[in-house]
Amino acid sequence: MTDFSGGLARGYQAGRRLPAGTVTAWMRAVAAFVAVSGGPVLDLGAGTGRFSHALARHFSVPVVAVEPAPEMRERAASAAGSGVFVVGGRAEAIPCASHAFQAIWASQVVHHIGDFDRCAAEVRRTLAPGGRFIVRGAFHDAERPTLFHTYFPALVAFAEERAQALTALRRALRQAGLRREHHATVVQSSAPTLADFAAQVALRAHSPLRRLTDDQFAEGLEHLMRDAGRSPDAGPITSAMDLVVFSLTPGPPGPR
Repeated sequence: MTDFSGGLARGYQAGRRLPAGTVTAWMRAVAAFVAVSGGPVLDLGAGTGRFSHALARHFSVPVVAVEPAPEMRERAASAAGSGVFVVGGRAEAIPCASHAFQAIWASQVVHHIGDFDRCAAEVRRTLAPGGRFIVRGAFHDAERPTLFHTYFPALVAFAEERAQALTALRRALRQAGLRREHHATVVQSSAPTLADFAAQVALRAHSPLRRLTDDQFAEGLEHLMRDAGRSPDAGPITSAMDLVVFSLTPGPPGPR
């Protein structure tokens, strides 16, 4: 389990920053699944709230940002604007009323979930009838290499773990009465230039980078910084992400 405290929490906002156009593109990609009833949205595993505020602004709905790490919550709360409410909690124990949300957004959190069955039960409990569970993540990185893999090849070994995590979550959601409604690939701009990308990577704010040894990270970063020095304006830097949407079907949960 990644420890989202100390240096990781302090560098998260800068290290995980996305261009404004990328955030807007994601809001458009999920509009058909969020803009249904105008009811509240849950940002599950909200981190510092980078998508919480976008959801509130784009859809003009209240957003509850649930985040287990205290230091991440502090940063989310300090930046919280109108309509965003930050609370402590986790995927296996959502501190909210039943049937409260028209949509639950979960960005790059699947691989942090410890108990998929409990998570699925909580998602079902807190979704309103007809609600959607919207998952954003990179689940096939081994098949879609990114710059991270170019400079940190050891990260390829972690890609299969994320794919397995999505499979386990999908199975648990199906048993809880949610079906997969949509799965698409979204190509996003992660940074405008290679120099910007290198500066973000140097903060080591992506949790997979924390799984590398210090020597592996230092070697890859040195290589990246060298290339960024030669071609600082190369870009934009893009990556392929998955958008997976699950919908709540009527009736009781399926058999286990």
